[in-house]
Amino acid sequence: MRARRRIIVATLLALTAACAASRARAQAADTAQPELSYDDASEVAYLFNGVAGRRNTGATTIAAGDSVVGNVAVLWGPLTIAGTVHGSVIVVNGSVSIAPAGRVDKDVIVTGGTVIGADSTSVGGTVTVHPQSLRFRQAGELIIAESPEGAEIADASWFKHWLRRHVRQRQGFLIEGGPYNRVEGLPIILGPSIRQNIGIGVLRMSALGTYRSADGFAWKGDNLGWNASTELTVGGTRNVRFGIEGYDLVRPTETWQMRDVEVSLASFFLHRDYRDYFNTKGGHAWVSVHDGKKLSLELGVRNERWEPREERDPYTVLRDGAHWRHNPVLDDGRLWIGELNLRLDTRNNAADPWTGWLIDASFEAGGTNSLTLGRTSPIARDSALGAQRERYTRLFADFRRYNRISPQSQLNLRLVAGAGLGGDPLPLERRFALGGAGTLPGYDFRNSYNGPDVLSCGDAAVHVDGRPGQCDRMLLGQAEFRHDMRIRMFGRRDSDGAQRYRVDKTLAMVLFADGGRGWVTGPRDGEIRYPSSTLPSLDTFKYDAGAGVDLHWLGVYVAKSLTDWSNPANLIVRLRHRF
Repeated sequence: MRARRRIIVATLLALTAACAASRARAQAADTAQPELSYDDASEVAYLFNGVAGRRNTGATTIAAGDSVVGNVAVLWGPLTIAGTVHGSVIVVNGSVSIAPAGRVDKDVIVTGGTVIGADSTSVGGTVTVHPQSLRFRQAGELIIAESPEGAEIADASWFKHWLRRHVRQRQGFLIEGGPYNRVEGLPIILGPSIRQNIGIGVLRMSALGTYRSADGFAWKGDNLGWNASTELTVGGTRNVRFGIEGYDLVRPTETWQMRDVEVSLASFFLHRDYRDYFNTKGGHAWVSVHDGKKLSLELGVRNERWEPREERDPYTVLRDGAHWRHNPVLDDGRLWIGELNLRLDTRNNAADPWTGWLIDASFEAGGTNSLTLGRTSPIARDSALGAQRERYTRLFADFRRYNRISPQSQLNLRLVAGAGLGGDPLPLERRFALGGAGTLPGYDFRNSYNGPDVLSCGDAAVHVDGRPGQCDRMLLGQAEFRHDMRIRMFGRRDSDGAQRYRVDKTLAMVLFADGGRGWVTGPRDGEIRYPSSTLPSLDTFKYDAGAGVDLHWLGVYVAKSLTDWSNPANLIVRLRHRF
């Protein structure tokens, strides 16, 4: 029976990982997208139909010395740019070639072709390439995108086109998997999902259940969860969204450190789970404003019941008989939470950025009249007080800057800061910890080392099951230098004299360094606790450095602690880039 369960879980996880990787690529990549989706086709047609400084059909050239004010829209290119475009370039079913002296101030969007010569010096915005040709019909100078089945999905009326360019009536039954972990095993998510045009916008509704594989898919309360949500989107690229949802779900802490698929594969194959978990039941209402793909702002309110969860014994490929790290007993209570989230993304390519900013910031204020405290080290807080009235405010910000410093080299920087404000302690579900592959890879995840525990703010003399993150504040800085290289092996010459290679790959050599630490707010106590107005000195931070090879979809690195030299070097494997 256990062998059969193992086969079932392994099969489901493999399908889940494949779906998760495919979904992540589809959401993240701005260039070289393998499929031209309905939404993409509608958006390209809408942009092409907009006011243009120059519109043409067939081969087009912006000659050296020419300057076009506004967008350039070309149907059935190619387009050659040797001058300057003070706007965006939209080429439908053709290619773009940018000469060394050419310049596009904003975005380059192409379907059914390629882009040559685009870099940080020639394109001021993003480069989006859809290799698949756009299917459309013409109405005068306008183009109207067609669905994959050939049905019209837009109208020549500019207003209807504006209203419908992101609209597709769709309904179906969703089945997918969540991240594999030691609390749920494999959570299977299934239920009806509907997307409908209701005239004023797009309405999305779903009613999803969660069935967890832990304990051999036993039918019991711990293995069941649900989420029901409704969201209305008014507008197109620039839109306002209104939503409400209810749920009973298991959620992780500190999702910013590693990607879901990385945590899932590490848990399933290596018996190592790099997150902690708690159960949350309640509701959430929000309103958000989106200015294209670059800027979004969301305001929300939640009423949630937080409950601790215990680790289970899900199957793993390696070390299946070993014990999991305990899932810490986190705080327990019902809270009201207000939140404000900001995201700014000016990267040229989300999957492989070489220029631009990514900023994720959130502000959260919450409170409850009765919170049962989970266990912590005495230096973090007095967890023996029982149920307490709690109020807290929390700020989290992740700043990333990508810089192309030469045609083959990058210098990328990241600063992550988290803080409980006002001197009030944070609940355990909102506290911080560093260490491990996603933050300081020269240090093992939640492992002890010589000296004060400035990474998770614990006390070496007091054992707390699971070693939860206990820091009220943290600061992390990361820097990496990347240099692209081309590897060619096993060459031969064809009959026409051209040199061919069996292996012709591009990879990046990476050098990196990290520094960071956490601390608790309160009266000064050694190197763990500091007054809220005090920042620990930089010589108390932990530092590491390393090097590795990034194959663009997989990175292999060696990292070594610089402040605890006796620590052995760590071998780290990451999916896609470090950050």
